[in-house]
Amino acid sequence: MNNQVMHNRKIILGCLATLLASWLVVYWPALVSMVGVWNSSDTFTHCFIIVPISLYLLYERRYELPQTQLKPALWVAAPLLFVQLVYLGGQLLGVNLIGHASAYASIVLIVWMVLGTEFILRFKFPFIFLVFTVPFGEQLVPLLQDVTAYMSVELLKISGIPIYREGLYLYIPNGTFLVAEACSGISFLIAAVALGTMYGYLNFNTRWKFFAFILLSFIVPIVANGMRAYGIVVIGYMSDMEHATGADHLIYGWVFFAFVLILLFLFGELFKEKVTIAKKQDGIPQASIQTPNVLSFATMFIAIIGIQLYSSIFIFSEYNVDNGQALASEIRKLDPSAKKYDVIWEPLMVNAHEKWSGKLNGHEVYIAKYHFDNDEAELVSGLNRAFNIERFSRMSKTDESLGQDQVSNVAIVDVSGQKLNLIYWYEVDGMRTVNPLKTKINQVKSKLAGRAGRGYFVAVIADDAKQAVAAIPTVH
Repeated sequence: MNNQVMHNRKIILGCLATLLASWLVVYWPALVSMVGVWNSSDTFTHCFIIVPISLYLLYERRYELPQTQLKPALWVAAPLLFVQLVYLGGQLLGVNLIGHASAYASIVLIVWMVLGTEFILRFKFPFIFLVFTVPFGEQLVPLLQDVTAYMSVELLKISGIPIYREGLYLYIPNGTFLVAEACSGISFLIAAVALGTMYGYLNFNTRWKFFAFILLSFIVPIVANGMRAYGIVVIGYMSDMEHATGADHLIYGWVFFAFVLILLFLFGELFKEKVTIAKKQDGIPQASIQTPNVLSFATMFIAIIGIQLYSSIFIFSEYNVDNGQALASEIRKLDPSAKKYDVIWEPLMVNAHEKWSGKLNGHEVYIAKYHFDNDEAELVSGLNRAFNIERFSRMSKTDESLGQDQVSNVAIVDVSGQKLNLIYWYEVDGMRTVNPLKTKINQVKSKLAGRAGRGYFVAVIADDAKQAVAAIPTVH
């Protein structure tokens, strides 16, 4: 390797290291948040192995690097800058997923911009595989619960086992089962798709086979989870509820999923192709290395750091609890005869600054107040639940518009068959909506107006939405 090539390589690696260091500074909060999700949720524990696997896949193809032309793709600076603006918007909205996705997209675009298109195309899979570090997919849980319950019921009917379904409760003559969130199979689904994608990369050259196997890795876990739930109910029925209801329920589930994965990969073995990895070869001429334009590089570096400084200094100052009335005082203003007590369907609103539940204007009501919005106290969060999912199951859900107000109408039922009609909404600056994004946008407007994104979650037991909205005047 001549001196000029070595010099160019040092420059290009220096630029890459500088931008990656700035990426680490900018996205440190998002990265900490991502790892926190991996650590706290069983759904995403597999994410810890994604980065090591991607690095190994890159290392495995290291002998191709000398034959790869390194030519900075400075046009990638445009989408990279756009992602920084998206990240800024995600911070304003308080949507962690946007920050996580921006962190992933930014590191891929930085490598692409500095090392060039030929490099990113040749080594694309390890970078694509990194997308599985982004914790997403839990939005599918309600749908997967419904699919699992539906499949279980249909299979039980075919088997001749008496079954009655109400919401997510499955009633058989000698017991009751709940298709809980943990029974949705989301953990197995996401892990299976990640493993299926890696298996496809390692074993298929033909593109359609690769994508077909990924699709199969998505469909099989959903079908298998329905069969697993069916099997649990059958075991409970046949053993008079002595088995498949406690720890053996979990053991059966994991053994079953391991068996399904083995079958999936054995099926893949029937169609696998020989995938060759380049080995070290002597005497092959080195590909050219071009250095990036210093002005363009400096501009992008300043833009990335500048956006972070702007967000840190101007937008994300610490908020204090507002000077408004305490929530209890606000409730008394709405109804002097309001009585406070715990409601059995009480929602889960994580880290709400104030909570109130009881009788208000003749209705059972729950109100949670967030004095400000930040990463730790979010009015709209994937961790929040509109009702007590330990005691109640959703039967149906519809969104309704009443003039400028938008509310959700949810029918819930408990294991004894008690049914309640729940109306709920988010309220920010007097604007009521159930759309998470609209609520986040309303909170951004509130922040820019100096009100720190203050908001409420309101839930009411009422026969219909009009009755609920009429019973609870605007709270602000």
